[in-house]
Amino acid sequence: MMFSLPRDRPQFILLFLDGVGLGDRHPDNPLAHPEHTPFLSQLLGGPLVRGLSVAQPSVSATPIDACLGIPGLPQSATGQTTLYTGINAAQFRGRHQSGFANGSLRQVIAAHSLFRQVMELGGTATLANLYSPAYFEAIAQRRIRYAVGTLVNLTAQLPFRMQSEYEQGQAIFWDITGDLAHARGVAAPAISAQEAGQRLARLGAHHTFTLFECFLPDYAGHRQDKVAAIAVLNRVDQFVENIVENLPSNVTLIISSDHGNVEDISTKRHTLNPVPLIAIGTQAQHFYPVKDLTGIAAVILQSLKTPAE
Repeated sequence: MMFSLPRDRPQFILLFLDGVGLGDRHPDNPLAHPEHTPFLSQLLGGPLVRGLSVAQPSVSATPIDACLGIPGLPQSATGQTTLYTGINAAQFRGRHQSGFANGSLRQVIAAHSLFRQVMELGGTATLANLYSPAYFEAIAQRRIRYAVGTLVNLTAQLPFRMQSEYEQGQAIFWDITGDLAHARGVAAPAISAQEAGQRLARLGAHHTFTLFECFLPDYAGHRQDKVAAIAVLNRVDQFVENIVENLPSNVTLIISSDHGNVEDISTKRHTLNPVPLIAIGTQAQHFYPVKDLTGIAAVILQSLKTPAE
């Protein structure tokens, strides 16, 4: 059967937060304190901890499994590939794979990424993150390797957002505010978390599917720095608040992660905890039944499909 996108099709923003799990209430869990994420805690009726459950027409929140039936601690490459494709990448590899996507995972991304599938349905997709010539130079010199989100954009043959887009308010650095940009060789003036949220909401209004990746929570978790973790969570919360305040009526915001980390600063390692799946907008209720990382892509794609007339 042929499918096409209706004129009033839903649109989605996926906010990926690296290293955010739902743990128990204990002193080493900065997410257990609602004052660290005041907007989200009020919206969801409590802090982001194990047992989170909200099922409302326009707001849903539930824990989802990041272990994917494979022993060991969940890792970034397989978790992100699963999240962005709907394919169980850990099962495909036979293990959890950390860091970056190798050749076989790249093939999965190229064939099954949400960007490619949304475009095949007649929609548009974009990566909101700011990139720089220094990043691609480091890739060429083999000092770093492509991250999963970068490969999603690259294999879909879409342009990357560079300095000119940032200056026009059409890109966001991965730390939300751009405070770390200069240290990474990027000439990006810092902005507020509020401005960053407004930027992402605007971008989401112009695309069927918009992805933004933030790696701050994982960095804070690996550092085991409670003060830094609290500051990161507060920044993310302000960011989310301003996305929601500026969210167009037909855009649904999805927030999720690849594995746990920042919710337990007693260890610098990842955790076995479930990760949150939060959805805010008209399609929110469809995400509540999702059980693991494989299910998010399927809900997005099903929401976009209608029988062609």
